[in-house]
Amino acid sequence: MTTIDHTHVHAESPGAWLPALIGELLGIDDELAVDRPLGELGIDSLTAAQLSVEVEERTGAVIALERFLGDETLDDLVRELAADAGADAGPDAPGGAA
Repeated sequence: MTTIDHTHVHAESPGAWLPALIGELLGIDDELAVDRPLGELGIDSLTAAQLSVEVEERTGAVIALERFLGDETLDDLVRELAADAGADAGPDAPGGAA
């Protein structure tokens, strides 16, 4: 089982750390295509479980395993996580709207 280092990832956008995390877990050194269905990348159920846990630990968002195994793209997940992070920031949070 791969252990992921969580240091300095919390401040990064999902577009920075999610592709790197998927690539690390799959052993892919090349940049991942953001418009390719995640199910075509070779993610198996164990890797999907690891991704789901990592995303929840980093963002608090719960992503169903099936989403990593199907037709959803990396771009779809990154946009959703970024939108959720912006919604969580709210107007009173640091960097939130006034």
